[in-house]
Amino acid sequence: MGKILQRIEELSGGNCFQTERYTLDHFVPPEYQDKDEEFHRDKVFETDNPKKKKVQLHFDGVASPLFSYFLDGSRRTYKIVDFGSTDGKFLPIVAGQIGAAVCYRQHKKLKPYALKRANVLAIPDRMAVDLKTMSDEISGIVQHHLSIDNVLQYKTKKHADRPFENLAIAKIQTTMMDMEVELIREMVKSNKLATNQMLMIDGSLQFSGVKDEHIIFQNVVGVSKSFNPNLQGILRSKNREIGSYLTDLEFGERTAVYVYEVEGKKAARTKIGAWYLRIHPKENMKKPLDGVIKIEKIATQRHEQEEGFDTDMINEISRSILLERNVTCYGNDDRWANHLYSIYLTELYLKNSFVSDMYFLNIF
Repeated sequence: MGKILQRIEELSGGNCFQTERYTLDHFVPPEYQDKDEEFHRDKVFETDNPKKKKVQLHFDGVASPLFSYFLDGSRRTYKIVDFGSTDGKFLPIVAGQIGAAVCYRQHKKLKPYALKRANVLAIPDRMAVDLKTMSDEISGIVQHHLSIDNVLQYKTKKHADRPFENLAIAKIQTTMMDMEVELIREMVKSNKLATNQMLMIDGSLQFSGVKDEHIIFQNVVGVSKSFNPNLQGILRSKNREIGSYLTDLEFGERTAVYVYEVEGKKAARTKIGAWYLRIHPKENMKKPLDGVIKIEKIATQRHEQEEGFDTDMINEISRSILLERNVTCYGNDDRWANHLYSIYLTELYLKNSFVSDMYFLNIF
């Protein structure tokens, strides 16, 4: 047992039971980020599409892409030990490498802009120890030139029905997303973003703790490679799932913009407009939803929150995303059909900053 686990035992009074250490990402499939979305079925969230019709996009007048910056967040999570608490609970301790990175495009070349990295440890809330004390003590231990930057605490008492590994991973994921938001804040403060220099984020815009900061997302769009195909309550038939509708999308065709709300009291909830777009012809795809992506934008202005997004703006964003579809990462990534190349390169830049799984696990 390494120094980190020994110190956890000393501070908590519990016991760390050695178990096989392994990468959880191979055994715990990620949950859809949009699994809990509830759309307003009767409300279209764009100005000029009252009948919720699909929109075929045309490239007349499209000049340069709107997107200049690309952000990706990533994590690797690991089961370290099982912990026996002083009150008789048996819970996992999970570690993670997390990070967020931004690349920018200049003269048709993608270059690194910013990188944030951290090594974290997620412990259960059944340890009788002050979290800050634990974090300060653990972060001071250096093993093989690596250390834990932050100790997190995952809640078990309110979520006893969920696997504890999933709770730990969710806490690590939230911390990673906080790093993404911090990068966005820094970019906005530095005046890097504009209507013709937008930021594309890999994934959903369901960030926590930003309900009073909607304005920082004014020039930000989220693009998800994967999404929940079983969402209901969006279409006129409330029992029809969105996946069955999306299979009919043709290349360059998008759905209407739908709206869902997250966080806060009703008057202050974050309103997110979401739509789906097919970026590759169906005949070149293996699976029915290959080539279909989900796009999100937060309503930052009062008129957007009340009336929805301008349809012309939605079309312009969608056309610009279509321009990003080539080149592809075909042959390098199984997700190539739903992956945009600039995001793919940003993801590679970030993941190359992680140490190997074996090297990381040896610090414990």
